[in-house]
Amino acid sequence: MPLFEFTNLDGEKEAIPSQWLDKNGVVLAWPSRKQRKVQLQLLRYLATKFLPNRTYREVEVNIVLKNWHAFDDHALLRREMFDLGLLDRELDGSQYRRAV
Repeated sequence: MPLFEFTNLDGEKEAIPSQWLDKNGVVLAWPSRKQRKVQLQLLRYLATKFLPNRTYREVEVNIVLKNWHAFDDHALLRREMFDLGLLDRELDGSQYRRAV
């Protein structure tokens, strides 16, 4: 099975089965809970799309995520990324930053 390789925020190489991404690296679908490992890989991949040391408003986070997935659930991705510590946010949810 072909793999899509990327470098995560920790500088480690990871490989996602390429069935989950198109040729431009856009996430095509969200794996089921049974495929949690792939979900986590996809979330780590999406975290690389955010610039370090930049503050994003929620609407800007949504735009970045919408540009990098094709299944129309940016809110799911934003929540998952926050819950996993890939994105930090202000208590009121007004601003987000990529975790270092």
